[in-house]
Amino acid sequence: MLLFALHLSLFFIYSNKFYSPCVPMFELKANYQPAWDQPKAIDQISTAFDEGKTRITLLGATGTGKTFTMANIIQKVQKPTLIISHNKTLAAQLATEFKSFFPNNAVHYFVSYFDYYQPESYLPSSWTYIEKEATINQEIEMYRLATMASLLSRPDVIVVASASSLYGLGQSRFFEENCLQLYVGKKYDFNEIKRQLLHMQYQPVQGKIEPGMFDMKWEILDIFSSTEKCLYRCFFDEEFLERIEKRDSLTYELQTIEQKAMLWPATQYLQDTTDLEQILAQMQAEKELRVKEFEKLNMPIEAERIKKRVEYDIRMIRETGFVNGIENYSLYFDQRLPGQPPNTIFDYFPDDFLLIVDESHMTLPQLRAMPEWDRARKNNLIRYGFRLPSAIDHRPLRFEELEVALGRRGIETINLDEATSQLELVSSAHQQVLANARKANQHETLSHKVKHGAKSIFLSATPAPYELELSQQVVEQIIRPTGLLDPITYVYPKSWDFWLLIDSLDTLTKKKPYLDTYIYQKNQKTESGSDLSHFFDEEDALPSVQD
Repeated sequence: MLLFALHLSLFFIYSNKFYSPCVPMFELKANYQPAWDQPKAIDQISTAFDEGKTRITLLGATGTGKTFTMANIIQKVQKPTLIISHNKTLAAQLATEFKSFFPNNAVHYFVSYFDYYQPESYLPSSWTYIEKEATINQEIEMYRLATMASLLSRPDVIVVASASSLYGLGQSRFFEENCLQLYVGKKYDFNEIKRQLLHMQYQPVQGKIEPGMFDMKWEILDIFSSTEKCLYRCFFDEEFLERIEKRDSLTYELQTIEQKAMLWPATQYLQDTTDLEQILAQMQAEKELRVKEFEKLNMPIEAERIKKRVEYDIRMIRETGFVNGIENYSLYFDQRLPGQPPNTIFDYFPDDFLLIVDESHMTLPQLRAMPEWDRARKNNLIRYGFRLPSAIDHRPLRFEELEVALGRRGIETINLDEATSQLELVSSAHQQVLANARKANQHETLSHKVKHGAKSIFLSATPAPYELELSQQVVEQIIRPTGLLDPITYVYPKSWDFWLLIDSLDTLTKKKPYLDTYIYQKNQKTESGSDLSHFFDEEDALPSVQD
């Protein structure tokens, strides 16, 4: 039987924050009902959670309708949901299916740039520096920003993400605080609106019109949304906003008349400017220490390289608030300590959310390997002066941190120093920050952002020992909704005895007489003693010798 391995982890904590039993957030729309093994699996999972069980394994075979089962579980759990897939194409397929199941809810496709572009890296063997892709795919960026906006503004959200999307994001607090809301009938200052839009990284229209741009003409303000395929046309009478039109961003056709416009930042790395100079001073201090380290090691090229890179980045951040690669300074902008978990898509979800890890046999190894691959890539960039050592803290979640949410380990077991201890050339500035944290007895609080205490379900056709060790119950979903099973297939060794094969053929032709003529015709074209395996159609199977 061909089995399709799919892994499902569901995390949720019962809470009344988003969910009222009287008013369901998620309403499943489908022209059919669960059938055969699906109702049993859905009922057993729901019952297990009601009984207080926290970890369950669900066995799912190919064609049994696992996606529809997941949709029904979401409807029963009534929690915001994050689905992680190992493949961006599969993630897109799942997002399309869930959009059809939940047409009245916010279903988003969230993928990392690492799924499409070569990330910044350096190959010392060939002296090749591969710069991070400077051109941003506007559609991917819109999907990501729309996901973040929905998570911060509504509770009924389903996000389908790739595994690499667990890389660090900008702080959700800054993204939410810098949302610009315009209301009809309210008085506004044109200059203040322009200043806010520029701070949100909206750009004036120059030539090609793209999401995240704006155009001001007399008393009309056109804002091309960064999260929707539309523009908001705002009409002002003197300083009062009297009308908001939502138009198609391509054809400019009128769609609706709105009473308010909610405009989200045009970048995911929007930062607070209150402590900007202090942050830039920290970057400058680490740069100077790093230059001295390179000079001490007699590496003048690397010293000059990191000096020019950081000075340019500081100048751009001070003048525009943004620079390509700003995420490499997230340690300072987020005001984190070395080793502390980065901000990820998890931080945009409430504590009581549902996590689905799709195809665990593929996804879990990716999640386990991503931090090590990222560390190796960053090591080369840091070693040869392309990035500061603090860039190592812009990383995906370590698997140990994810295991806390899975219930595999306790939060106190995480070695936060490991994030920097394996760095080949650790900056003295980095070490100084760690030393100050230990002196202030802050090290124990570094893991406060790691989510823990969640309930989980593992869905796999071939569960690994990892899933089985954690599971308290096994639920099977084998029979397809059609009621059909895969035919039994017998596999024989290539060197199997020829006459036993002939006996099996005789047995098969007695069960299926029409094959006798077929085999005879084939035999006329085949020499005696040759391989007879090609006598059969793919639908026919050799019976066992006992038959």
